[in-house]
Parts: sequence; C-alpha cells; structure tokens
Amino acid sequence: MSTYQLFRVVAAAVIHDGNGKFLMAQRHAKDENQPGRWAIPAGHLEIDGSLNEPKPDALEENLRREALEEVGVEIEIERYLDSHYWAGADYRKLTVVFLCQIKSGEPKALDETQAVAWLTLDEIKGLDLAPQVLRLVEKAQRVLAE
Repeated sequence: MSTYQLFRVVAAAVIHDGNGKFLMAQRHAKDENQPGRWAIPAGHLEIDGSLNEPKPDALEENLRREALEEVGVEIEIERYLDSHYWAGADYRKLTVVFLCQIKSGEPKALDETQAVAWLTLDEIKGLDLAPQVLRLVEKAQRVLAE
C-alpha cells in the first residue's frame, strides 16, 4: 500500500537587476513565520474563482500577486529556477522558484515587510536569511553567468 504525501505549493521569486544585485525583503519582526529574517518574495498558492475551471499559469499569477503585495513591484518572470520541498511533522510544502526582473514599480517595504534592499551575493551572505535563500541566490547568479 502506498502512502501519499500532500504538499502546500509555494511560488517564489529571485528578482535580479541585471547588474549583479538581488532584491531582498526583511520580514516584519512580528511575523509569525521567521520574523526579522531576510527572504525573497514568495507565497502559498491561493485559489481564486471556481475549482471546476482550469487556471492556466496559476503559479506565475500567484507569484506576480505576491511580489506586488510584498514589495510593490510588477515582475517579469524570465524562467524556472528551482524547486524543493520541506516536510515537517505536521507541515509539508513544495516551493517552485522563478528567476525574475522588475517590470514596473519601485521596491518598497509594505505590510508584510519592514525593509527591502538591492544586494550583491556577498552582502546577502551576511544577513540572517530564511532557509534556502542563499542557495537560491547562488544558483541564480550561476544561471545568469551562463
């Protein structure tokens, strides 16, 4: 008999400026999930509309909404970058990560963030980071160098 694992789906964006910097956002100190840590825009897949109708580009649309809500920018999704999963005793999530650039808007701290900054990989290494963020930015830098 097979045991199936159900996962929540998260879409995440590594946003770069084309000149070696990446957009980082610091979570609010009062955030219940990793307060004060630096992260990339991301969010759980939310279903809007009917479950009986197909939703094309659901991850991409969810990610565009998250970037707008978290850092106030519209993003251009360039390509798929990575996926990984995490499983705890009572929580499992699959994160799908895209490499992105800003399409419009100026990054700013909004309701879910207390600071935003464009940083190099070396500067990012000195931050208190959410899990996987350093690995993802390092991978993005390698991909951009290809």
